[in-house]
Amino acid sequence: MKKILLGFLVLLFAHTSFAQDTESGTNIYTASTGETIFSFAPVTADPLNTGTVVRFTPFFNFGQQVHFDFSNSFGIFSGLNIRNVGIITDLTEEVRVKQRTYNLGIPIAFKVGDVEGWRFTGGFEAEFAFAYKQKVYVNGEKRKSSAWFDDRVEIFQPSVFVEVVGKEGNFIRFKYYLNDYLSQDQMLNVEGLDFNPTDSNMFYISVGYVIKNKTIKDSF
Repeated sequence: MKKILLGFLVLLFAHTSFAQDTESGTNIYTASTGETIFSFAPVTADPLNTGTVVRFTPFFNFGQQVHFDFSNSFGIFSGLNIRNVGIITDLTEEVRVKQRTYNLGIPIAFKVGDVEGWRFTGGFEAEFAFAYKQKVYVNGEKRKSSAWFDDRVEIFQPSVFVEVVGKEGNFIRFKYYLNDYLSQDQMLNVEGLDFNPTDSNMFYISVGYVIKNKTIKDSF
């Protein structure tokens, strides 16, 4: 019921914005975006008592967006993103596993507020993991491997996100992935430890920017 009420309030606010806006037409433009990601993923891999470490990812997270502003208060956007996401798991005090993928993402989102100022954004993004890398540290000694479309992670990674965007284009975002990040078929044996994850829902907080690039149609 709370979700239905929230959805109704959002639709009501959007309808009111359309009705009060004296200008008509749709403003269409492209934008570039980038973000710095702080990701988490509590991992369950019985009988191991795993620990989660925050993963800091400042680069190779960028995208291109196409915006459709229907009024000064409401719009939608989509686009393409390349994103570096992953998790760090401590199996024991001596063994740490770092796993990451580069994902191709396609978002569908709406924005409410001042479309050229402070605004709230929320939506869904379909991501596809295409480049996998794994690093295993045993008492500080590193072993690494990588592969394309590796089955140690789920290839399709759908997510939902919300963000607050400032008038200069800076934003803070929260994203939650709906599927497990790691494949449950994954089996990793390190120093006699069997790492077989059963739960690994990833989420992250990021800060970034979105910069308007080119106006395709200006109707305001």
